[in-house]
Amino acid sequence: ISRIDEDETAQVSINLLNRFQEEALNQIKTSFQKQPITLIHGITASGKTEIYIHLIDEIIKSGKQALYLVPEISLTTQIVKRLKNVFGKKVGIYHSKLNSQERVEIWNKVAQFQNEPDKGYRVVLGARSSLFLPFSNLGIVIVDEEHENSFKQFDPAPRYNARDMAVVLGYQNNAKVLLGSATPSVESYYNAITGKYGLV
Repeated sequence: ISRIDEDETAQVSINLLNRFQEEALNQIKTSFQKQPITLIHGITASGKTEIYIHLIDEIIKSGKQALYLVPEISLTTQIVKRLKNVFGKKVGIYHSKLNSQERVEIWNKVAQFQNEPDKGYRVVLGARSSLFLPFSNLGIVIVDEEHENSFKQFDPAPRYNARDMAVVLGYQNNAKVLLGSATPSVESYYNAITGKYGLV
């Protein structure tokens, strides 16, 4: 019996985007053709999550996996519900509150995607440690609230910044990286306005 809480959620279709979200989504896709990393700068409650869901949908339809990084898993009940409503059992949740047996189970389900895509997780929503899961065909890494301090691991070792690691992971897997924030970090914004990253 699985230790992971697999509540049956009613599957719903993806929400239609409004014209501003549609425009932002098209700009992100255009940006990804030139740059593997793009920063989306949009005010709070402007509907960035729905744009992420549309991108994830396209990635998993192309047969790849998606990683959605959030700073604090406790803040994400609504996102968990929304993702499970749209993608059902294709979604795995990974964070520090899980015990080691649950972590092993999620690790195995992510790894299982390589040999049995229908049984493995296609989408992982997680805190910073989910970067280390064994993705076999990663298509996109989304870093929501990329400016957040809690993406930086101070203690214990290994000490790393999950936002920067996401960029490295994207390069290693030839995957796109989308950084999202209403108040981007100085580093990301500088990289975007100097052309190192795309900017939407």
